[in-house]
Amino acid sequence: MDLRNTNHTPFSLQEKHCVVLSPTVSKVLSTTLETKSSAANLKSCIKNAVVIFCDLSGFQQLSVKYGDITCARLVDSLFSEFDVLAADLHLSPLKTNGDQYIAVGFNGEHSSTTHSLLNALVNAIEFAFRARELVNSNDLLASSSSQLRVGIATGSLLAGQSSRPLAGFDIWGTTVNRAAMLEQYTAPNTIAICEKSYSLVKRQIIHRSSASANNPCSFNTYFTCGSNINANTELSTREHDKRKLSESKMCGENRKETTFLPKQLHTKTMLMSAYVC
Repeated sequence: MDLRNTNHTPFSLQEKHCVVLSPTVSKVLSTTLETKSSAANLKSCIKNAVVIFCDLSGFQQLSVKYGDITCARLVDSLFSEFDVLAADLHLSPLKTNGDQYIAVGFNGEHSSTTHSLLNALVNAIEFAFRARELVNSNDLLASSSSQLRVGIATGSLLAGQSSRPLAGFDIWGTTVNRAAMLEQYTAPNTIAICEKSYSLVKRQIIHRSSASANNPCSFNTYFTCGSNINANTELSTREHDKRKLSESKMCGENRKETTFLPKQLHTKTMLMSAYVC
């Protein structure tokens, strides 16, 4: 496995981009490092976190066509851009495994508050949109029909220093497994979020700035989670959404909407409920 955090914590990578660690991550890391000599397998339970799994579809065929060296350089360059995105959105890159990229968002000091968790989740979804656009704008990946799959899950997890001598900081639990399954079974070029994530961001409208030649990672779009405004929506909610849409138009920007829709993902053993964009 090509784990980038081998022999180091995942944050040595972030320091290269001057990332400020969230208080929760720093606290978990310092606690596990301090107690490593007496309890190497100590883990901390994080009540609310957001886990992101990304993977490139068709990467094996790409490796056969262009060779391991070219593809390794391609992935390293791409994931370096992912690191910059993560830093900008206060997310923590955790590790990579070949063409798979894993990041996590913690809530900081107020880990039990819904508002803090929502911010971390919105940042995770924003990261997924930007990462997908980076992949789609890469000429080599586009010409080879290699696209990004992203799975995002929200919930509790275990975090801490692994007891294995060559492993660093890591995360475990059902939330981690769910994000991995969402990524594995969603279609190429899609972003799948779990039901809990959907319930948190439902009807949220998140604005994103205009793309430019100097900043191709930025977009002139917004997204909503759930159905478009319709007759069955509560009047107050509809009026609130209309005002926000009107404000968007007043900015003079040509925006488009992308919506997360419900979907049943077919795994090897069961149907998995998700919301996909």
